[in-house]
Amino acid sequence: MKTKFLLFLIFVITISQSLFSQNITGSWKGDLDIQGSKLPLILNISQENNTYKATLDSPLQGAEGIPVDKVVFTDNDLALDMSSIGATYKGKFENGKFSGNFVQMGKTYLLIFEAYDKKNSKNLLPEVLKLSENINESLQKIDSFLSYLEKNNAEAGEISIFKDGKEIYKRNFGETKLPQSQKGKETFQIGSITKSMTAMMIFKLIEKNKLDLNDKLSKFYPKIPNADKITISQMLSHTSGLGDYVTGKDTMKWLTEKVSEEQIMNHIIEQGSLFEPGTKTQYSNSGYYLLTRILEKISKKSYAENLKENIVAPLQLKNFYTASQKPTNVFLPYNYANRWEAVKDFDFNNVVGVGDIATTPTNLNIIINNLFAGKLVSRESLSEMMPQQDKFGRGLAIVPFNTKIFVGHSGGTYGTNSLMIYNGEDDLSISYSLNADRVGANTFVIDILSILYNKPFEMPSFGPEISVADLQKYVGEYTSKAHPLGLKIFIKNDGLFAQGTGQSEFPLEYMGDHQFKFDNYELKMRFHPEKHQIELEQNGEKFLFDKKK
Repeated sequence: MKTKFLLFLIFVITISQSLFSQNITGSWKGDLDIQGSKLPLILNISQENNTYKATLDSPLQGAEGIPVDKVVFTDNDLALDMSSIGATYKGKFENGKFSGNFVQMGKTYLLIFEAYDKKNSKNLLPEVLKLSENINESLQKIDSFLSYLEKNNAEAGEISIFKDGKEIYKRNFGETKLPQSQKGKETFQIGSITKSMTAMMIFKLIEKNKLDLNDKLSKFYPKIPNADKITISQMLSHTSGLGDYVTGKDTMKWLTEKVSEEQIMNHIIEQGSLFEPGTKTQYSNSGYYLLTRILEKISKKSYAENLKENIVAPLQLKNFYTASQKPTNVFLPYNYANRWEAVKDFDFNNVVGVGDIATTPTNLNIIINNLFAGKLVSRESLSEMMPQQDKFGRGLAIVPFNTKIFVGHSGGTYGTNSLMIYNGEDDLSISYSLNADRVGANTFVIDILSILYNKPFEMPSFGPEISVADLQKYVGEYTSKAHPLGLKIFIKNDGLFAQGTGQSEFPLEYMGDHQFKFDNYELKMRFHPEKHQIELEQNGEKFLFDKKK
């Protein structure tokens, strides 16, 4: 399943010997802009025997003197390779500062390091965020915020907020604005949040001594590449090196129609091993597909039966379904391109245990509160599930908001985005599902958290409608000297769509003045019809595309 997480910076950076263009010793400070929140980083560089050494500080996270193991600085180009967490930094030294990009988990962030007088500068003390003393006032503001989105036909979904183990707010919004009646619908596809449930049930097997974190994949599926090296623990934590079977060979969205288990297994084998197990972190749907099959093999029960025994029955949940139960009360998903258009989603039988569960935000909050109360797995198992330094734990991930650290999981299907998070310090949990989204799932939760923690934020803005005749000037095929993929722009159902070479199409929302956006990809496009060009901006990077003649 697709997954969308807020960036959590992990500081394990590798550094090597380098050829020196000039002396860059000293301290350098930069700010990562993460969805409007600034995360300051301080890079401390020293030189010894023609080798640069460095440490990294993250004051807001209370981390100081983090070792940096490898750097290359040649011809004024600085390169940091963070292979253990799948991240890199590349910057150019010009005008007394490094300007470049920090890349992690497929996201790119502009990061500029400038000279910093660490000794004589004021300490960058973390901002202490506190919930409003009048929580009801914050909930009223959230209600007004959702009404604003609903009035602007910008969002449809449902949100639930728990405080001290009890639901203090719940609202379904925007569904009546969608083209097709959602009458009788009660649940949402939660995508990869399903993986948290799968992980909990794997740990229940471990608690019963039926499985071990160190068991090898070869014990169950010896034909999988590197099966004799891959452990259960590595599959849980996305460090197995397995690929992503959800992405097809010839087309990305190959799982919208039912395929056989044999086809999926063959695809996993064909994708091979991306890296040696345990050496890197890369999100892998394949790992959780195999974990689900292992769960069913050992328990001799279906995934649905395991869910009922371990989660649904103990918590007395209603409106909680896996694909085999064929739920009929699921809210339909939509994308926006000049109007709402229905989305063809997964055939969820293809992603059982990976992203097939349909349920409600209230149920997600019940589950995560009971998980942290020790009622679904043991305290020892919960400790093993928790993320430590890495963003991903074993079935749980870190989702930060400024200095507040939430733990949970996000989930995205082709049309619905969901989140389930918990903060133990404030005993606060938030879960939501958005089946029609013009704001962007990350922006949505940041705005909700900003209200709860009294942080300023801007109300989303929305562009005017545009006629099909006016869209025609943008249609065509575009190429870029700086980007390997071509870009096709076309009209579909009276809206503008874009499609990269070999990738899935996505809708573009008009913002006025030749500008379009797609928030789920954090992508903006500005067309220059008179020049036959597109300026594409995504995650801090800009590319210029020229229209083919």
